[in-house]
Amino acid sequence: MKKVSKTVLNRVEGEIELKLIWENGIIKDAFIIAPNFRGFEFILRGKPTLDALVITPRVCGICGHAHLLATTSALENLYKEAGYSLQTTQKAKLIRKITLSSEIVQNHIRWFYLFVFPDLLKLTNEESLFDYTPIKGSKWRKAVDYSSKIVKVIALFGGQWPHTSYSIPGGVMCDPTTTEVMEAISTVDSLIEFTEKEIIGMGLEEYLSIKNPDAYLEKSNGDLSVFFKTVQKHNLDKKGKAYKRFLTVCNLYPVISKGTTKKKKCPFDIKKVREIKDFSFLSKKRTGKEYSWATAVRYNRLPYETGPLARRVNNKDKLFLNLLSTYGDTYFSRIWARVDEIVKFLFFMKRWLEELDIKEPSYIRPPVDIREIEGKSYGVIEAARGSLIHFIETKEGKIKEYSIITPSAWNLGTRCKKYHSPAEKAIIGLDNPLFAEMVLRSFDVCSVCTTH
Repeated sequence: MKKVSKTVLNRVEGEIELKLIWENGIIKDAFIIAPNFRGFEFILRGKPTLDALVITPRVCGICGHAHLLATTSALENLYKEAGYSLQTTQKAKLIRKITLSSEIVQNHIRWFYLFVFPDLLKLTNEESLFDYTPIKGSKWRKAVDYSSKIVKVIALFGGQWPHTSYSIPGGVMCDPTTTEVMEAISTVDSLIEFTEKEIIGMGLEEYLSIKNPDAYLEKSNGDLSVFFKTVQKHNLDKKGKAYKRFLTVCNLYPVISKGTTKKKKCPFDIKKVREIKDFSFLSKKRTGKEYSWATAVRYNRLPYETGPLARRVNNKDKLFLNLLSTYGDTYFSRIWARVDEIVKFLFFMKRWLEELDIKEPSYIRPPVDIREIEGKSYGVIEAARGSLIHFIETKEGKIKEYSIITPSAWNLGTRCKKYHSPAEKAIIGLDNPLFAEMVLRSFDVCSVCTTH
């Protein structure tokens, strides 16, 4: 006999409900429900074009900076589609990369310690995990402290965090001093030290040389190793498989490479992206089967996973190609990929900061006022949780249409007539409700982005 259980997940930005259909102790179907509608796309209609730079960063309190850069990308492409050449200095490009990386590192640290380890404490009451206890645990408190430090880098360049609006078509609205750059480097150095000592249990360069997961586990006693040993003890290391299809929408050399991987890597084509509303409350044709304010996103008619694991696969990182071969696209692989990005982004952030030439202009004025441009374009960026796309159409100096496809929509959106979302697919077949919650969180849940 089938049984239905429904849980409201906490430790989520916003609210997500997980509805599970059980049969003989196994999850036969899963529904990820985003119950609260927000409507930023409707708010943007009719607003002056540049207002998007102030409004879209407020879609999310964690990855608002990524929304800003996606908007900037869309507006710069609007110029290009209209036949205008836009110049951006290397200084502005580096600052955008540095600040985006800061936001990603902040998210990943908090997610690992505030989302993942509390689930492990639910799974087992081992004394070795007590330091990760929320509020009380020393490791938990240290992670919150260091994750707060790294976003100060965004504030140094962008003036504030969250909801920064300093990036505009043509560059950035900041002119950092040598002192500010040195302060940013010092902050990154402190995060590197924290990552080496606490998270990976070895030096960054030694970690980056590792190509085999067993080689890391033999050498490390860091928190990542603690996580893996706990997961393996409870047979969770190979659970939570989705479709083994991966998508990344832009390059952030050398950490991220654009592309899609099914059986082999192929170029990403924006024309193959479709948003489907059949099971969303946003559907114009109500059938009674709608269950979420989220939509389904498909690439070439198929569901694709986005996020750190997708980025590591599309970047052809040897460690993750081996990890994928051994464990598959599982709970464990997703979490390692997100932790891995902390290392890689910190390593290159320091290099990018050292490369900054503060004598270069921060901004080069576009050739015409954007209010004179009419047309359609899109912008792409890789946010902490994965691929983010903004579509814009302008007319008479105002926004006619604005559409946002978030990482959470790719991973946690509704099913379509043929396929579950990647996260729903990964949950089906599990035999424990806690495992279902853990697998869902391995995609990094954000309700406000899901129902933007």
